[in-house]
Amino acid sequence: MGISSVSLPAHNEHTHTVIFLHGRSSSARELSQQLWDTHDRRGETVQHIFPSVKWVFPQADEVYSERFDQNLREWFDIWDARNPDERREPQIRGLKVVIPQLVSLIRHEASSVGLQNIILAGVSQGCATAIQTLLNFPVSELRRGDNRLCAFIGFSGWMSLKEGSVQECREVLGLQRSEPSDELYSNTPVFIGHCADDSVVSIRQGKRLRDTLVAYGMTVTWKEYPNGGHWVNSPLGLEDIVDFLRSQGLAGP
Repeated sequence: MGISSVSLPAHNEHTHTVIFLHGRSSSARELSQQLWDTHDRRGETVQHIFPSVKWVFPQADEVYSERFDQNLREWFDIWDARNPDERREPQIRGLKVVIPQLVSLIRHEASSVGLQNIILAGVSQGCATAIQTLLNFPVSELRRGDNRLCAFIGFSGWMSLKEGSVQECREVLGLQRSEPSDELYSNTPVFIGHCADDSVVSIRQGKRLRDTLVAYGMTVTWKEYPNGGHWVNSPLGLEDIVDFLRSQGLAGP
């Protein structure tokens, strides 16, 4: 069964698609509303700044959480987000299920605008899930000429299953149904933003994510903000994201 999602169409001619993953215990609708409530200094949202973008918000299933002994909406189970290396097995089980579903969603959206016009984004656990999807995207899902996404954007994120190399990271996950693409992740530009007062995911974890991706050979734009909590700093953080997307070819007023 395919992954469920909330989609908001482009206002103008459709040129790009953002696939944006929510965090643990959140939902597609909650994330979409949170994004539309975030403004730049002119009071505009990214939806108005980039009218040619379609927004897709996938939604995680409810799965059993070992720590909380109840079902939670999450991409994979994790024992402690402050220490993502603790109890890796539940993370591996969940990612093995969800990554193929997200790959199929990306390929479906790319059929309209091309893979090079897809922006993959995530907040918190959604960021951790999205980066694993990018690192494990299979060559079999690429068409001739595909060698990158438009961009990857992560907020309040962290690195799940960190290893010394991409190959070691892939071996831990064990998702080798098809050879994963090295070009796709290495050619995709990355924006990582994190607020110093994030009480859910420490900025230390955001820096660890940044350093890991740089070590994997990725080009990372890092932005640190003094406040904004477990979300995007407003207005400066939103404006930095807009500038980054414009640098990748997105047109807006």
